[in-house]
Amino acid sequence: MRRSLDFAQEASNRLGGFETHVLILVLLIASAINARASDAPRAQREAAVVEARNGNAKAGLVRLQALLQQYPGDPRLLADTTIVANWAGDDALAMELYSRPETPKNDAGVAEAAARSARNLHKYDLSIELYRRAQQLEPARWQSLLGEAMALTDSEDYASANALMRPLLRNHGDEKDVMFGQAYLSSRQGDFPTAIAMYQRYLEKHPDDKQVSSDLSQWLSRVGSQTLASEVYAKSGTSAAPETERSLNQAAGGEDAGWGEVYAPTRALQRAQSETGLARLQSVIAASAPTDAAWKSAQYDRIVVLFDLQQMRNVVQAYEDLQRRGLDVPAYARRDVAGAYLALHQPERAEALYRAMLEKEPTDGTIWSGLAYAQMDRGHVYEALATIDRAYKNTSPWLRAEGLSEPKPNQMRINLESQAAEMRGGAGLLAEEQKRLQNLVDAAPGNDNVRRQLAAALLARGWPLRALEELRIADGFASNDELISLTSAEIHEAAGLRDDADAMIPALRALEFDSAAFTRFLRDEAIERGWQLDVETILGWGRGVQVGSSDQHSEAHLYSPLFNNRWRIYGHELSDSGDFVTGSTERTREGAGLHYDYNRQEGWAEFAYDEGTNRVAGIIGANLAFGDFWTLRAEADSDSFDVPVRALTGNIHGRSLDADLGWRASELRSANLGLQRVLFSDGNQRTAFSGAWNQRVWTTPRFQASVSADGWTSSNSLNENRPYFNPGSDFSLGPRASLNWLAWRRYDRSFLQQFDIYAAPYWEANYGTLAAVAVHYAQHWKLRSGLEAHCGVTWNSQPYDGARESRTALDGGITWGSR
Repeated sequence: MRRSLDFAQEASNRLGGFETHVLILVLLIASAINARASDAPRAQREAAVVEARNGNAKAGLVRLQALLQQYPGDPRLLADTTIVANWAGDDALAMELYSRPETPKNDAGVAEAAARSARNLHKYDLSIELYRRAQQLEPARWQSLLGEAMALTDSEDYASANALMRPLLRNHGDEKDVMFGQAYLSSRQGDFPTAIAMYQRYLEKHPDDKQVSSDLSQWLSRVGSQTLASEVYAKSGTSAAPETERSLNQAAGGEDAGWGEVYAPTRALQRAQSETGLARLQSVIAASAPTDAAWKSAQYDRIVVLFDLQQMRNVVQAYEDLQRRGLDVPAYARRDVAGAYLALHQPERAEALYRAMLEKEPTDGTIWSGLAYAQMDRGHVYEALATIDRAYKNTSPWLRAEGLSEPKPNQMRINLESQAAEMRGGAGLLAEEQKRLQNLVDAAPGNDNVRRQLAAALLARGWPLRALEELRIADGFASNDELISLTSAEIHEAAGLRDDADAMIPALRALEFDSAAFTRFLRDEAIERGWQLDVETILGWGRGVQVGSSDQHSEAHLYSPLFNNRWRIYGHELSDSGDFVTGSTERTREGAGLHYDYNRQEGWAEFAYDEGTNRVAGIIGANLAFGDFWTLRAEADSDSFDVPVRALTGNIHGRSLDADLGWRASELRSANLGLQRVLFSDGNQRTAFSGAWNQRVWTTPRFQASVSADGWTSSNSLNENRPYFNPGSDFSLGPRASLNWLAWRRYDRSFLQQFDIYAAPYWEANYGTLAAVAVHYAQHWKLRSGLEAHCGVTWNSQPYDGARESRTALDGGITWGSR
């Protein structure tokens, strides 16, 4: 009407006289006709709104919709119907009405109603936009700020939601909706104490509000306080509505898993809680319609419970079923879905889930942690290390909050930083792992978990005594119920203290029960203590008097399972053969023996028979460890295979003593000194000394390069005129370079390639100095835990009595039953 009058006034300025008055009259008549066509009866509209406001929103909506049939263009009727449609839960209608051009867009109440409906329809971005529009229209309206905070919470933008909630709590903290809003935000972030405090705060102010008490019981149960929820519900005096009972039962099922995980003293009790929770959730799902809120929540909690019960395939199936229904699974459940994909060796899908969650929760350390593991499992080592470093560096080392007298260490930062160290160890960067863990221990010397990690790192570097000492220190800081840990059992087992490891297993079965780590430990222990087999074969082709035209060497051991944690019986077969200018020869030894192994001390004795020479042989040996750095290995053989196979063409055999003193600083540096004494049956006596210094010069997750200085010298009591190579004395000292390339790895399987080259001057008495060269290439396949195979080729050129002879050899072997 006003627009028509304005237009008429403008026309009168341009036209004059009679024409002007006629035009004004026409416009007034048209405006009146339009008003009668669009303005709904005010009394009917307001009566419908009052009915809706008094609790009968659906009936009020029906009356308003009937009016809309008669007056489809009435802005006020459209505004009221949009609001009431939201009250009645018809969110799709509310959004459709709001989208009409005639619906007022400058009304804060209408914008807020549309925002609520958009949120209910999971259109969070649109909901946030509409709440902000309502706030611009009425800056003093705090409800729109609260609505925006809730929509941000639903979209998992917790940082922005918290920023809005802080002033709301400060200025409107006594409002019911603000209390509920803060409780909802806190529960979504896992801050259960704050959520429960909000509910209790409201009950203190409104103890007689029965309906609110009933509602609060459901909210309390959702954040994990099922006992308190049941008490509140009982006190509310509200009749036991089936929907409420189902909702409480659903929440109880979720609590059984969540609180069991946090508070159950043992894994066995935790599993029992989860099984109870699963039964409750299954009953809710069976009794509810798929559109019910209780049904959806039960489905989400069921994913969490199934994950806790290690039913990974069911977790994935449940998630994919919900996806097909178009449901947006919340982040707390999707974390477990990603973990299930990791457990099922599907890291690509896990990584995609973690990345999607990080878009909404970029500061969540647990998601960054999972992403790093997924990248590592995919073989993207450098990416994984960069991810975990970014995660802990972006996490504050201290927690500060109102009410805290002083900052507290941030456990999430410690967890992420220790994971960054652990992942270095998994990538073969053992020195860096130890350094990082040592820094953490220096900063927090009382953290027993980090100390246990350090103990495991020390063991991986070859220092079992230091590892056990660090473990004892960790136990000193731990509480009584933490003294038995899986890490302790793993360290004792790896250090050869099997009795001590076994003593921990009954307690670990209760504490860990079916955890993936404990299951893996038992599997590896069974492999290590069970049957063992190793087979090695070398086939050589050469050109020369000493190396012959062809030769073969093979050796195999079959060990029985351990008994008494110390002893094995074993079978042993050795075979040599060769074709030489002086003839062909072969020897085959078959023997049986007893092997002792405990606390890193080994000993063995064997009785054997050589079919090639018809000789009986006896072997005895030991491998002793002295502290963390020194070892001494010695073996005596009455019919030694150290005697060259070519000597058999002259029916010569011998006895031998081999000893080796080893020093190992770590995986990066080692040295050894060897002594060999061979007494030939032809009267010759050979004494040989060998030694090597090894130094790692380059270490990355994929490549390792080492250099060494290898030395050898020997002397023989008889002259060179023997049917085997017998220099009066000789000497060699030169460098060796080795490169290991981890070409591929996925879980328990890997493919490693190795390159070695050795070149050194070789001096022999009466023949001067010539060069000795050897080149070796090998492949090592780890087929699964406890099963490995290797193959390789070697070419070497060596002077013998001044004449160079070369040989090419192929080797292959398999190892079964050893980690």
